[in-house]
Amino acid sequence: MRRTRVLLLLGILTLGCMLTGCVAQNEPAAATDTLNDTAARTVAKVPVPEIDSLPLTDDPALYAQQDGTSLVYFYLTVKGGNAADATNHTFAQVNEYLNLQGMKNVEKIKSEILFQVGDEYGPLPEEIGFGETLANATFNVRGRSSTGAPQKSYRIDLMASAGLWRGQRAIAINKHPYDRSRLRNMLFFTLLQKVPDMTSLRTQFVGVFIKDETAGETAFTDLGLFTQVELPNGRYLRNHGLSRGGNLYKANMNEFFRYEDKIRLATDPLYDLAVFSEVLEPKTTEDHAKLIAMLDAVNDDTIPIERTVGQYFNLENITSFLAYNILMGNTDTNSQNYMLYSPVNSDIWYFICWDGDGCLPFSEAAIYEDDGSRPDWAYGVSNYWGMVLFNRMLRVTSYREALAAKVEELRAIITPEVIAAEIARYRTVVDTFTSRMPDAIHLNGTAAQLARLYRSMPGDVTTAYRYFVESLSKPMPFFLGDVTAADGSLTFPWGDAYSFDTSLIYYNLQVATDWTFAADAIVYEKQRMLQLHETIPALPAGDYYWRVVAQNESGKTQTAFDWFSGVGADHYGMRRFTVTAGGEVLNP
Repeated sequence: MRRTRVLLLLGILTLGCMLTGCVAQNEPAAATDTLNDTAARTVAKVPVPEIDSLPLTDDPALYAQQDGTSLVYFYLTVKGGNAADATNHTFAQVNEYLNLQGMKNVEKIKSEILFQVGDEYGPLPEEIGFGETLANATFNVRGRSSTGAPQKSYRIDLMASAGLWRGQRAIAINKHPYDRSRLRNMLFFTLLQKVPDMTSLRTQFVGVFIKDETAGETAFTDLGLFTQVELPNGRYLRNHGLSRGGNLYKANMNEFFRYEDKIRLATDPLYDLAVFSEVLEPKTTEDHAKLIAMLDAVNDDTIPIERTVGQYFNLENITSFLAYNILMGNTDTNSQNYMLYSPVNSDIWYFICWDGDGCLPFSEAAIYEDDGSRPDWAYGVSNYWGMVLFNRMLRVTSYREALAAKVEELRAIITPEVIAAEIARYRTVVDTFTSRMPDAIHLNGTAAQLARLYRSMPGDVTTAYRYFVESLSKPMPFFLGDVTAADGSLTFPWGDAYSFDTSLIYYNLQVATDWTFAADAIVYEKQRMLQLHETIPALPAGDYYWRVVAQNESGKTQTAFDWFSGVGADHYGMRRFTVTAGGEVLNP
C-alpha cells in the first residue's frame, strides 16, 4: 500500500514536470529558440509600395456596360423651376446660353426637368423617373465654342431623390456639332481604355427626346444622336478606384506657368475662384497648396527638371498622355481638354484625358474641301512646346527617348485596323441618325463624303506618326515680339528657336503689305540671320505683316507661334502692325 502511494506520487511529479515544461538545467529549449529565430519564421510578403510610386490604373470592370453598338434613350420633360434658384426657364431660354472663348463669368441658364431613361418607345419601368410627374433633375447647355452652334450639348444634374444613373449624378450629353463623324469621342475614349497608365471615361450613344411643358408642349421632340461622356469629378474618382479626397482640376487655359495673379491659396485675400478657374477649374477641393508647390517647381529653372518630374509626376503617365494624343492627332490638348489629378497624401500629379472629338482630323479637310489650315507647329512634339513642363522635359534626351518608345508601344495597340473595326461597330448606331433629321441637315456634307471620311480616318494615325517623327528633326516654335520705332528705324524682335540636334538655327525675315507675302507685296526680306532681331529703315504709314521662319542646318523649318484672325480664316506664323502718319507703331 505504501509502495503504491510512492509510485503514485512519483507519477504525479513526473506529469507535473511534463505539463510545466521542466527540463534539465543544461538541456536546450528547442521550442523557445524556434520562437526567437525570426529568420525561421519569416514568410514571403509583397512589399508595400510608396504612394508616390503608384501607377495610374483604371478599373476595367467599369466598362462592362459600354457597347458602341448599343443605344439608350433619354426623355427630358422641361418642367421649369422657380426664381429663387434660377431654374424658371423654358427650353428656348436654356438654349440662349453662350460661353464663347473670351467671355468670362457667364451665368448658366438652368431649368428643372423630369429625367427618364428608356428605349425607342418610351421610358422603361426599371429605369429612373418611370411613372413620375415631378422634376427630378436640372439641366443646362454645356461647353464653350460649341454653345454658339445650332445643336447644343447639355449637362443633367440629378436630384438626390432621383438616385444615380450608372453611378453618376452629373450626366453630360454631347452633340459634337463640329464633328461630322459624330463618333470621335466614343472612338477616342474606347481606344484609351487600351492605353497603359491612363484612365478613360465611360461613353454611351444616346438618343434624346425633349418635351417643353413650360411652352405648352404635349409630345416629345427628337433631338437626334448624342454621346454621353462621363464627367471627371469626385464621384468619377471614387467610381474608378482613385482617391476621392484627392485634387482634381480641369485645364481651361493652363500651360504650366505660375500664374501668380490667378493661382492663389484659398486663404489669400485676393483669391477669386472664378479667376482661378480661368486657368484650372477645381473639381474636388479648394486646398491648392500642393498645386502651387508643383507649379513653383516647374517654373524654377534652378531646379533640374529631372528632379521636378521625379518629385511631382509619373513619367509613364506623362508619356502615355502625350503619345496617345499625338497619335490620335488630338491637337487641342496643349492648354485645355485635360485634367490634373493628385491623390490625397501624395505629391504626384497625373494627366487624365478630356474631350477627344477633334481626334483623327487630317483627311477631313481634303474630303470636305475645307481650308483645314493648321500651323506647322501643331503637329508632333512642337504642339506642346508652349507648355513650360513639356518645354523643359523635351530638352532632355532621355525624356524624348521615353516618349518615342511610348509612341512605338501605342502604335502596336492603336492600329488603323483596330480603328477601322471600331468605326464599323459604331456605324450600326450612327448611320441611323446621320441619314435623317434632325442631324442630317447639320452635318454640312453629303452621305458619300461621310462614308469616305469613315474609310479615311483610320489612316490618320499613320499620318500623325509621320508628323511626330518629323517634328523631332525640326526647330521648335517661338514667339514674335512687338515691332518698335526709334530714330527713323523699325526693330523686329523674335524668340529663340530650339533644335534637338543642337545645330545652328538661321532666321529668315519677311515684311509685306499683304498677309500672303506675295513677291510684289514684300517690302523687306533677309535670309539666314543668326541674331534674334533685325532693324530696318522706317516704312511709310500703312498696315503691314511680318513673319520669321527658323531653319536648322539640316534644312528643316519652323514658324512662330503667333497668328491672327483675318476675314474668314486664321493666318498662322505671322503678326501684323500699323505705322501711323506720325511714325508710331501699333501692334494689335
